[in-house]
Amino acid sequence: MRNIVVAGAQWGDEGKGKVVDLIAGAFDLVVRFQGGNNAGHSVEFGGKRYALHLLPSGVFHAGTQNLIGNGVVVDPKALLSEIDKLNQQGVSVNPDNLKLSDRAQIVMPYHIVLDRFREASADRKIGTTGKGIGPAYEFKAARRGIRFCDVGHPAHFQKRVAEELSGLQSDFPLIPDLQALQVDTVLAELAPVLERLAPFIVDGVVLANREIAAGKRVLFEGAQATLLDLDFGTYPYVTSSNSCAVGVPAGCGVAPQKIDAVIGITKAYCTRVGEGPFPSELNDALGEQIRKVGNEFGTTTGRPRRCGWLDLVALKYAHTINAFDSLALMKMDVLNDLDEVWVCDAYDQDGLTITDFPASLEDLKQMVPRYKRFAGWKQSLAGVHQYDALPPAALAVIRYIETYLGCSVDLVSTGPDRTQTLLKPGSLMARLAEQAN
Repeated sequence: MRNIVVAGAQWGDEGKGKVVDLIAGAFDLVVRFQGGNNAGHSVEFGGKRYALHLLPSGVFHAGTQNLIGNGVVVDPKALLSEIDKLNQQGVSVNPDNLKLSDRAQIVMPYHIVLDRFREASADRKIGTTGKGIGPAYEFKAARRGIRFCDVGHPAHFQKRVAEELSGLQSDFPLIPDLQALQVDTVLAELAPVLERLAPFIVDGVVLANREIAAGKRVLFEGAQATLLDLDFGTYPYVTSSNSCAVGVPAGCGVAPQKIDAVIGITKAYCTRVGEGPFPSELNDALGEQIRKVGNEFGTTTGRPRRCGWLDLVALKYAHTINAFDSLALMKMDVLNDLDEVWVCDAYDQDGLTITDFPASLEDLKQMVPRYKRFAGWKQSLAGVHQYDALPPAALAVIRYIETYLGCSVDLVSTGPDRTQTLLKPGSLMARLAEQAN
């Protein structure tokens, strides 16, 4: 299998970065296909911890190309800052190993102002990060966006910025920060940033498909996750792009039939940042314990994540959409000290058993989780070095998950470091990890 998607199966923050880092060395090209710098993931590499927001995880691997696809909305200042920071930390990021699609949309300063104003003034808060991602996608859909290919035509680029800023200031006269923006200042601040990014810009569609046609191996890496997907997530408490495997073709111009497999990433429990429904949430001391032990605070915002039991109804829904060929179960070690481990395997609604994840938020609010209880393993997993050597109680949970979903759990994470990873012998991920080394 040459071309593989890694997709989050919950509400994000599942540990995609660790899995991608583990297998990225087996690929010639790593492609980020959607999202922006509103999400982040942490990668442990060479004994150091790095936070990525826009850059593909392949930047840590010598000889691996990286592409930010057209489905990503890119804040130029944020991207350049991330590149510079990694270079300062000794990780080489340059036009030789990073490419930026010329069709990617630019997050403009007025997008950020709009995003923050709307979130601050909304009665129903979505919980955005205020990075301008939603408005950038909104402008894209409205055919008002500005792309990196426009930068190569200065007169056209300047005209488009002036038109959009003038129109917004006319439409929103009561937003002081928007009124304070001046075209000349915006252009002057962007000019040196865009000049430095110019060598990175390529035709991303041509690059990705040329690599595939040449028999190269491509890894597609998304941000956020299935339950935050614009179409399939808990709408409207979602992100503004297709953040599951269905987003790959539109996000980088690669046809669906060129994708060979999809790897799903889930925690051994659930977390969510921001607002929105969360049927298995734990609003008690146990939820707080999981948050502290798992260090469940946002990579981008530092916000505490809401925590709860693993929801198999939601996870099976994600599996239905993505058709996972393999599953990674992350942060199993966070549950080490619990007397019992629960998983939600159905909902109750007015006396009815519900096993399908509902679309309506009003229905979701009425769902009472039904739990399958397992004895805890009550021991550290630090000394476990083989998948089959996991405690019987932990294996019982894993086998129940596999049976419920009809999907193999090929990887179990027992800590943040890449060495704290157990791979099922002979599995897809075991083969990829071996090829990466």
